[in-house]
Order: sequence, then structure tokens, then C-alpha cells
Amino acid sequence: MSDQSNAVARRGAAELRGVAQNVQYRSEGRSENGSVQVLTFRLAQHDNVGTPQQPVLVELRATALEGQVVDGEEVTVTGKWRSGRIVAKEIVSQSTGAAVRARRPPLWVAVPVAIIFAAFFAFVLYFVVRGFSSFGG
Repeated sequence: MSDQSNAVARRGAAELRGVAQNVQYRSEGRSENGSVQVLTFRLAQHDNVGTPQQPVLVELRATALEGQVVDGEEVTVTGKWRSGRIVAKEIVSQSTGAAVRARRPPLWVAVPVAIIFAAFFAFVLYFVVRGFSSFGG
């Protein structure tokens, strides 16, 4: 019965508190997008009476990470359940209050890229629609 309730709890949004164990940072190379920084660790938890629970795998991926977490640090993880692990959006240290999160590109970079992408999409859509209308008439 506890397996069923545990399975139901492991869907959607997640916010868990526990101790980070086996913390690992690595960089994964990607050809056209550059590299991706990956932080993984096991989140050790205990129930209300102190009984250890099964650890949960936590993973945070980004082009750049801001902050860090170390083994033995008590953290709160916010993210989403995916394939039995938590894909973290933010990890906050309970001892220091510092957060680990994906570093976002500056607004002056993100806005022009979005405008260029939208213009390209509109350009392609225009020719697709124009091409289909020439077949009809």
C-alpha cells in the first residue's frame, strides 16, 4: 500500500527537504549548443519519527549553474518529478540560505534571439501559406 501512495506522490511538482549525498558536478558536451553543466546528488530523507526513507535522485541541468551544494548539506529542492527523479529548478541550502539554480542568459541577449526566431518563423510561415494558396488558384 505504501508503494502505491509513494508512486502517486512522485508526479508533478515536487518540494522536498533532506540531506545532499554523493554530490557530483559534471559538464556534458553538446555540438551546436555548447556544453551543459549537470549537478546530481541523492537526497536522503527521514520521516517524522526519524526512520530513513529511500533516497531520491536530484538532477539540475543548465548551460551554466549559479551557486553550489556540498555533501552533507541540508537542502530544500524544488522541481518536477520525471522518471523517478526530481528535475530541479532550484536547490536552497538550509544552513546558508544560498540557492543553486540555472543561470539565465541576460535579457539583452534573450530578447534579440527571441525576435530573430519569431521573424524567421513568420518568414517561413508566409512562404508556406503563399505556396499553398498558389495551388488553389
